[in-house]
Amino acid sequence: MRGFTLNAEGNSEFHSVSDYGDICDAGHMADAMADHPPDTVYHLAGLAAVGDAWNQRRRVFEVNTLGTGACLEAVAATAPDARVILVSSGLVYGQVAAAELPVVEDHPRCPRGPYAASKACAEILAAEFCTSHDIDLVIVRPFNFAGPGQGLGFVSADFACQVARIEAGLDEARIRVGNLEAERDFTDVRDLVEGLIASADRGEASATYNLCSGTAVAIKSVLETLLAAATVDIQVEADPERLRPADMPRFVGSNTLASDDLGWQPKIPFAQTLTDTLAWWRLRVREEQPIDG
Repeated sequence: MRGFTLNAEGNSEFHSVSDYGDICDAGHMADAMADHPPDTVYHLAGLAAVGDAWNQRRRVFEVNTLGTGACLEAVAATAPDARVILVSSGLVYGQVAAAELPVVEDHPRCPRGPYAASKACAEILAAEFCTSHDIDLVIVRPFNFAGPGQGLGFVSADFACQVARIEAGLDEARIRVGNLEAERDFTDVRDLVEGLIASADRGEASATYNLCSGTAVAIKSVLETLLAAATVDIQVEADPERLRPADMPRFVGSNTLASDDLGWQPKIPFAQTLTDTLAWWRLRVREEQPIDG
């Protein structure tokens, strides 16, 4: 798990929470913050693979919900004047009727699945904690995101990794997929970072912002774009294990509030996101698993 703090001099530092201990241990978190006194805390630490969450419910709540509590306890103890950017998820809205899309921030939370529920609970815990401890908190709700550097467990990264490995001759020319008909709202991770910084700089205290593109893209389109860029022919095979117990046919958010308050809009076209993601996975496959000849 990685943390990102901005210290009092404005210098950015990346560091691993695991260097200090478990994210759920407020004492270790306080030690980490004492070593790197922040004026802004970007709380991104958590278990983020939505599909895997079904198989480790307790751990997901321990890390995503109780870990948020530990982070806030550490802020209260060591940096009470710091601004906290709590990275939640658009999935806290749950199933949203088509007539209510794109979903806005004041839509009720109705999470489906353990990951979404853990994030909704983290928001509730944070709101109570910040009221009782007067912490300066901004909540952001990213929707689906993609880009170079994203690990496995996310649809674009999974597809791109499979394509890269097939091109390298490491796997058979067959890509395994789940539900291709679902439509999701994708934002490039690099635009998402800009949204987090804008939230810290210009977000209103106690406000919540959707960080999303406002456009729905079919998962089938994601796959087709990557297959079109592949250097070999690849067959597509349905994989029942990649289907989730709860899946929404279409999910898209409104970024109007983020645009109005933060001056933020995603800038990177999604086609470029996929191109860059595939290029990153090709490089990683070459570096970690060299091919003879």
